[in-house]
Amino acid sequence: MIKRIIARIDIKNNFLVKGMHLEGLRILGYPEFFSKKYFEEDIDEIIFQDVVASLYKRNQLSEITSKVSKDVFVPLIVGGGIRSIKDIENSLINGADRVSINTGGVNNKKFIKEAVNIFGSSTINITIETLNINGNYKVFTDSGRTETNIDTFEWVKEVEDYGVGEIILTSINNEGTGKGYDLKLFEKISNKLSIPLLAHGGARNPDDVYKLLNDTNVDGAVIASAFHFNYFKELYEKKKIEQTGSTNFLNFSEKKNFSINIKDLKKYLINKKIDIRSL
Repeated sequence: MIKRIIARIDIKNNFLVKGMHLEGLRILGYPEFFSKKYFEEDIDEIIFQDVVASLYKRNQLSEITSKVSKDVFVPLIVGGGIRSIKDIENSLINGADRVSINTGGVNNKKFIKEAVNIFGSSTINITIETLNINGNYKVFTDSGRTETNIDTFEWVKEVEDYGVGEIILTSINNEGTGKGYDLKLFEKISNKLSIPLLAHGGARNPDDVYKLLNDTNVDGAVIASAFHFNYFKELYEKKKIEQTGSTNFLNFSEKKNFSINIKDLKKYLINKKIDIRSL
């Protein structure tokens, strides 16, 4: 099975942002510059996630994806605020290859079934944000803001039965921390599924990605902070990023250890005998 390396770009008000546990979002720059760089570095896919779309009942990624898709020729997955068939149509028209549904599907299960029936399984992803609370994994919506009291393992199987093509699972506990992936979670979930599972949350270095792909049956590693912090300095020095707010947090020593270069990661994984898309 060929494993995929996927960049996740969280967007708020047209800026790429990053935080920890899906909170404390800081502006890093413009998503179009990062996505173009990741394409040039041989990323396999890119996820664009509007992290405040569901909160504000909106979907504003069409302009960005339309612009990016003219220069970036890898599959684009678009999520955040996808609540209707019209939202899906609009995303696809503007350059998305697949859409990812979270809050809209939890609130309306019929919407998931309808989306699959109209657009096919290969177009519909489900994003699940899960938090470990006293040993129990619960589903959260609205970019980790709202607890649903839904059991994550039950929800995974339920949406699989609806015919979706893929699941993107975020560990809120690990997201943005750089302490590695929650391997026990992803191993257990991946063994329950017959559809692809993408794992997000916790990558700091290439070894974290190797452990995920080697020790579990996930189909891809989703990486955000470790890519963004690695390429931030280069893009900033090339004036691809305007100073739009405080970036002092990037100087903290703990952030300097977040660093994954896409090409170097792929070489590392190939040397470790992980079957990935070639450079």
